[in-house]
Amino acid sequence: MPWRATGEQHATKVHTLTAEAWRALRSVQIRRENHMQNLQGNPSMQRSCGVASRVIATAAIAMSLATATHATQTITGSNGLEGLGSFTGSMSWTYLGSGTGTLAVSLTNTSNPANGGLLTGFDFNTVNGVNLSLTSAPSASWLGVSNVSASPFPSFDFGAALGGNWLGGGSPNAGIAVGSTGAFSFQVSGNDSLLATLSDASFFDTSNGYGFAARFRGFDDGGSDKVTGELAVVPLPQTLGLACMGLVGLAIWRRRK
Repeated sequence: MPWRATGEQHATKVHTLTAEAWRALRSVQIRRENHMQNLQGNPSMQRSCGVASRVIATAAIAMSLATATHATQTITGSNGLEGLGSFTGSMSWTYLGSGTGTLAVSLTNTSNPANGGLLTGFDFNTVNGVNLSLTSAPSASWLGVSNVSASPFPSFDFGAALGGNWLGGGSPNAGIAVGSTGAFSFQVSGNDSLLATLSDASFFDTSNGYGFAARFRGFDDGGSDKVTGELAVVPLPQTLGLACMGLVGLAIWRRRK
């Protein structure tokens, strides 16, 4: 399960990771020594074995590091209903234990500067059984929202918006301007056995067809927009290890030439 620790917990995790990496390296070294003894009298094969074992050790350590690294979930949105607004962002879940956790959301307004526009609200869907409350935002004008009406899209579970109104109303001037980034934090509560299994993706549930949407108002041409978000593709941790393992064959082939 993806999990992020802080403080003393983070230090413990790093220590454990380092120990695992060195155990992997030592295991490869022992196997190499045993195999080299069986290849006495064949210098060419000894050289090939030495190259291969070093690359395998590197791959083992790389996979150990990659698997333990938790990448923040990245979101992009550029296909608005009116073709005016666009954004990039991230969602990062931290499990704190005892039935609590935090969700950090960061959003950058990437709309065309020539037409301005402010990001004035966002919402998202979560797995069942969790409750969220907004704890920090760029300004006091932002309020947490739930059971969000986001017509023409289906309703969303949670989010934040100026004045607590996702669709709009009032001045959009406290929204996130083009080129600016807004940071938000939500406190998450629920059954501890459930929270312990959550990941970033648990807060981008697409059961109703959409996981995330942002609201834009105040464009210079008088328009507004509603933009759904999509998850950016992030390589799986195993990809790094497989790439390193692929070097084994190349290294052996080059050494034999």
